Amino acid sequence: MRIVYFDASENIKKLLSNRMISPLQNISDFEIFSGTPSTTTEALKRIKGADGILLGRHLSNKVIGQCEKLKIISFIGYGVRNYLDLNYIRKKEIIISNTPGYGDNAVAEHALTLLLSLSKRIVRNHNNMEKGIWNQSDNCFEVKGKTIGLVGMGSIGERMTELCKSLGMNVICWTFNPSQERGEKLGVQFVEFNELFSKSDFVSLHLPYTEKTKEIIGEKQFSLMKEDSLFINTARGEIVQNNVLLKYLKNGKIAGAGLDVYDEEPIPKNDPFLFLDNVILSPHVAFNTPESIQNMLQIAINNLLNYFDGSPTNTI
Repeated sequence: MRIVYFDASENIKKLLSNRMISPLQNISDFEIFSGTPSTTTEALKRIKGADGILLGRHLSNKVIGQCEKLKIISFIGYGVRNYLDLNYIRKKEIIISNTPGYGDNAVAEHALTLLLSLSKRIVRNHNNMEKGIWNQSDNCFEVKGKTIGLVGMGSIGERMTELCKSLGMNVICWTFNPSQERGEKLGVQFVEFNELFSKSDFVSLHLPYTEKTKEIIGEKQFSLMKEDSLFINTARGEIVQNNVLLKYLKNGKIAGAGLDVYDEEPIPKNDPFLFLDNVILSPHVAFNTPESIQNMLQIAINNLLNYFDGSPTNTI
């Protein structure tokens, strides 16, 4: 049996321990390839004869279609729909798995960091200090006692709830599947979608990107937000109508935004968000800590081991 890691980055290779990969070596001829292949020929060479693959990025239907032995793709991450044609792969009767929950704490901490950085004017004050400007009039504010609205309550949203409540914040939430029992367990109030935007001092997104969530937040929702409110997105850029968000940030109808995800990644050098002083940006790194990456790799490897042991896990 042959298993390959199709596209390991140098950083990933450093985090792969012998303990993690030895179980794969015990059941297969396991091989690791570095980086994304530059040609279809190179991609086919890497994957030829593979029964299972670890995959971090894109794999074309053209390549998959020529892999007659391929039984499972263990995607290293969560947003597999952004990289693979799921309908085509299902027709080929190839199993797809992913790694849910691997970065819950990392993403929640990053979202909270963006919120706190905005509320304390950290970046703007730092930039002023670098320019020799000593300005003590750019008032920051406290988050204790404020209301944060979480859009989505999966495992990241649950961790975000814990962090926010520990700071004395009131947490409300909208989710596709609210329940009184879950609300009582988490100590949150579930509200209607538009109600969340009107009641919140801060709004933080924690939804996956699907057809149901595509551009779910737009003119109506931003028009309901308070002028001194903050908007945080560490989920997916495609969930938001970002041209509308930009308009509300420019005209001061929303006080600020912290963004880790975008419609286009990497963002263009002339992206208008780059030129707003009430926005803090990071390059889609909320998930990227050594702890979360190792957790992600372990889940992806376990998915392969469990599949070949007859007990598939985390299948899509």
